[in-house]
Amino acid sequence: MLMYLFRGMTSDEATDKIINQQIPQLKQAMDRGEVTVDNIDVFCEKGVFSVDQTRQILKAGVDLGLAINFHGEELNYLGSAEMGGDLGARAMSHLEEISDAGIHALAKAGTVGVILPTTAYILRLKPPPVRKMIDSNMAVALGTDFNPNAFCLSMPLVMHLACVNLQMTLTESLVAATLNAAASLGLSKTHGSLEVGKKADLIIINAPR
Repeated sequence: MLMYLFRGMTSDEATDKIINQQIPQLKQAMDRGEVTVDNIDVFCEKGVFSVDQTRQILKAGVDLGLAINFHGEELNYLGSAEMGGDLGARAMSHLEEISDAGIHALAKAGTVGVILPTTAYILRLKPPPVRKMIDSNMAVALGTDFNPNAFCLSMPLVMHLACVNLQMTLTESLVAATLNAAASLGLSKTHGSLEVGKKADLIIINAPR
């Protein structure tokens, strides 16, 4: 769908269309109650959207009242994490190529880093520096990145890879897959942990083990 919408356009033309056509149309649909949108995402990467283009699109989303939850630093280091921290992003996904400065910026901003272990494993990418993120007091969440090039819906496998390949502890992996994952969506006050007053999204099984 994305390729169809922007076929034949340069990234500058696509950026202009998103900001001046699509986002205003989205606002109209939201005002009419036709859709509910909470976050804005951009894939900041070489050959897709640059850091400056991404910043422009994200800021347009913020002006609409959307939270920033975007993809970056996956295949190449571009400085998008520093930019995301500067904009106060709610969450940022991938981060295989994040710099020390990027980790500091996201930690300072309270941005949740959404780590996708299956993507790095399947595409043979450099593992994201999760241990350094956690040691820098940066919140880390886990996700599957389910899509045609990372075809996996198994969160237990994601947690396993996080422990084996990314040196996360079992406890860190559990928190990243639950409470911090909820935080990446702005839902940690109501979801993500078993606490009085929160949504009891759980299954109780009567089993011998």
